[in-house]
Amino acid sequence: MIKLLYHLGIHLYGWTLQLAAAFHPKAKKWVKGRKAWKVSLKNNLPLKSQWMWIHCASLGEFEQARNLIEYVKNDHPEIGILLSFFSPSGYEIRKNYAHADHICYLPLDTARNARSFIDIVKPSLVFFVKYELWINYLNELERRNIPTILLSARLREKSSFFNSPLATLYKRIFRSFYMIFTQDEITKQLIQNFSGTENVQVSSDTRYDRVLANKDAFQEIPEIQRFKRGRLCIIAGSSWPKGEELLMQAFEELSKEEDICLILAPHEIRESRISAWELKYPNQSRRFSQIAELKDTDSILWIDNIGMLSRLYHYGDIAYVGGGWGTGLHNILEAATFGCPVLIGPIHDKFPEAGEMMEAGGCFEVKDIHTMKSQLKRLLESAELRASINRINKDFIAERSGATEMVISWMKEKEFIS
Repeated sequence: MIKLLYHLGIHLYGWTLQLAAAFHPKAKKWVKGRKAWKVSLKNNLPLKSQWMWIHCASLGEFEQARNLIEYVKNDHPEIGILLSFFSPSGYEIRKNYAHADHICYLPLDTARNARSFIDIVKPSLVFFVKYELWINYLNELERRNIPTILLSARLREKSSFFNSPLATLYKRIFRSFYMIFTQDEITKQLIQNFSGTENVQVSSDTRYDRVLANKDAFQEIPEIQRFKRGRLCIIAGSSWPKGEELLMQAFEELSKEEDICLILAPHEIRESRISAWELKYPNQSRRFSQIAELKDTDSILWIDNIGMLSRLYHYGDIAYVGGGWGTGLHNILEAATFGCPVLIGPIHDKFPEAGEMMEAGGCFEVKDIHTMKSQLKRLLESAELRASINRINKDFIAERSGATEMVISWMKEKEFIS
């Protein structure tokens, strides 16, 4: 009965997206990307003697798996890397990623699709990232005795896996994993107590390794250096309207007292939003696409492209990271790895790294215009405070790194790679 409920739910989900595709751009991409997927996979999958399949929900999960992918591809080029995404926001940005041999959408999790997909790919090793648990795919992988690993898992006690009508199915799914690598001890204990499996290790979060790798591979952006020209710089990463409103208001007041500049990289690049702000600050605003026309009066720069954010934090003296007003906090580790003091909105309880960084003294909560302005002011006025936080945040990242190396060592021990 429970299996039937899941199967009906999956089909209903697919039908709903089919209907939504007529008027919702993201749903349209989701549906279009899976059209004739069997033919596409058969015709475009390169010939490899061995395939490693990594599945990610979206872009954040991809970043968690990226160091592992690149290690395997660089050291074992004979192994084919199949990278699948569930969400268009992940696939569209990484569909041309050079370290994967094939990149595709994951077909809807029906039993038939799972059998066909695995028949075509024939993976010898599979990684699912964080908590992307598709029951039919995982059942089929277990049935074929294909080792499947859950990477960088993190769950809370209130997780739907433990408390939904499908809990008995998920209990079996957790037991089906060859190994589960968790971000923390809490997740390990939750999974073991729930499912009874002993195949769980704490590895920390592979995102720490990823942001360190981004920092090590940093490449200058001369246009940003030219815009900054020695001024103290605030970087707003993955910003949303609520945070932008408070930040712009605080910046307007503080810029009367300090020689500062502001760079905003919105989570969603919408012409209407950027244009509205340009109209409000016509003599200060510039888009990165128009950087050739930069003027000395420009103090606000809008990043109207995708893929530059992780490098931007190198130029920041202070970072504000968006999503903390209800949409879901974005990656504060990208800013911290460069030593930036980090400001975030008040909703972050689902992101333990935020609480840990706040406790360490490198991250600060803003709730309204008064706290936004006061936090920015004290950071802008004290070079000593900024230098202290720079050390705190760099140490915070370094102390938590090493998860990818642990997973690779385990893979060698189990002889999945040499």
